Amino acid sequence: MSLNKTLNRLFDEIRREAKRNEAFADRLDAVLRAHESGRDVPEELIAQERSAPEALERTPAPTRTLADLGAGAEVRPSASLACEINPVAFYTRDGAEALKAALSELPEGVLTQLLGDHNLDPAGAASGLAKPALVEHIVAQAARRVERDRKLFDY
Repeated sequence: MSLNKTLNRLFDEIRREAKRNEAFADRLDAVLRAHESGRDVPEELIAQERSAPEALERTPAPTRTLADLGAGAEVRPSASLACEINPVAFYTRDGAEALKAALSELPEGVLTQLLGDHNLDPAGAASGLAKPALVEHIVAQAARRVERDRKLFDY
């Protein structure tokens, strides 16, 4: 696949996620606002971009933690913490035990959503699992992905 097609697919995916997930859109907005470019960009170009309809100000979403979702929390796709956790990145950064501890704090509904959001159960093996087994399944899938990625990028 050509670089242009790959970049188009990447940015299409980012646009879809930003439209579906307000917290993701807010984080993108924060990253872009914090960027300090070393390039000499003409002021008229900056003014033109600021006047575009897409540059409307957004109210930042409150930062949420794992403790914000208790056992009785209502799980909705747009309000769920599941979309804010990337199990593979968490596993890579903090290890299996930290991921297991973090997932154990979440309600079962959020864990189920996490499976779907990150395609961690493509064969449907986790359906009907109890919460502890669901946590183990997610940790195992994250470990598999980390190992796969190590092999893929080991060149």
